[in-house]
Amino acid sequence: MKKIIYIVVLCLTLGMMSSCTDYNFDDTGLANGKHETTMWDYFKTDTYNWSLLCEMAERAQLVGLFQGTSQYGKDFTFFGPTSNSIRRYLYKNGMTSVSEMPVSDCKKFILNCVLPHKRIMLDDFKTGTKSSDPSSPIGKGGETFTMASGEKLWIYTFRESYDGVPNAGPLQIYLVSPTTTKTTRVASCNIETQTGVVHSLEYNFSLTDF
Repeated sequence: MKKIIYIVVLCLTLGMMSSCTDYNFDDTGLANGKHETTMWDYFKTDTYNWSLLCEMAERAQLVGLFQGTSQYGKDFTFFGPTSNSIRRYLYKNGMTSVSEMPVSDCKKFILNCVLPHKRIMLDDFKTGTKSSDPSSPIGKGGETFTMASGEKLWIYTFRESYDGVPNAGPLQIYLVSPTTTKTTRVASCNIETQTGVVHSLEYNFSLTDF
């Protein structure tokens, strides 16, 4: 009897190990941030983070931008403000819904976040260091880009220290507005879709930081 129980347990264990191996080997495309949909459809699958952005895009008639049918085609980089950022803006300005936002503001806030005609991944941005000069928000390295709205952003990557070891932390993207002098960090990067790449901005980003 003990021998039979041992064989059954062994078979079940091997079966579980085999299943785990097959699952880990199977690349669904989600783990590395690739989505075989338009950017618009990707936003629709994550209502927690993007529902209010979708409402802004509909109000500003910019749905075509994320569907890849606008003048920017299917090659652009989007630094996405999440619903938390939009909700904070509404609250700060005494509004209760996106429908109360001026259409021109919805359009401006979205286009401020669009880097046109280029799909730029995390590793493709130039490294840099933040400014140590109080009179200038732009530091060393990095690169200044003109966004779809005409606003400029200085963008650079940098590795923070980890456990006391310099440059041992994860590589991160930082965006600095020469106009507002505000610095914003990308929270989640390299979300690839069929119509562009998304870098999600941190939750404490404010729509007026760019």
